[in-house]
Amino acid sequence: MIEFLSSRPNLEIDGLAPGAAFLRELPGFEIEVDEPQIGLVLLRRDAVGLALVRSASPGANATTAAYLEVTGVDDLHGRCLARGARIVPGLADHPRGLRDFVTQMPGGHQVAPGEQITNYPG
Repeated sequence: MIEFLSSRPNLEIDGLAPGAAFLRELPGFEIEVDEPQIGLVLLRRDAVGLALVRSASPGANATTAAYLEVTGVDDLHGRCLARGARIVPGLADHPRGLRDFVTQMPGGHQVAPGEQITNYPG
């Protein structure tokens, strides 16, 4: 039997330090690996991992690069607002039973934390 155990988006960025600081400060990620000589920072919060990869010509998705399922999305949204994060768009409820928002990190990547607020029958 094949089982997929995790996923880790790799976000290209030209400045590792600002991206890592953003992820540590706002959503509270911890650095697991910091390898500046090869241009890699691995971060984790609970079961979610993200990688920042230094690139001379980084690309940022036109939409969100990662959707992070969380609990306490209202508290996280408030924390991001209080610390001056760029929110694009703001906190919203969706017909599929999710409440989420999108924040833009240094380098242009957009990350969407969201919470399941109702059971979605679909």
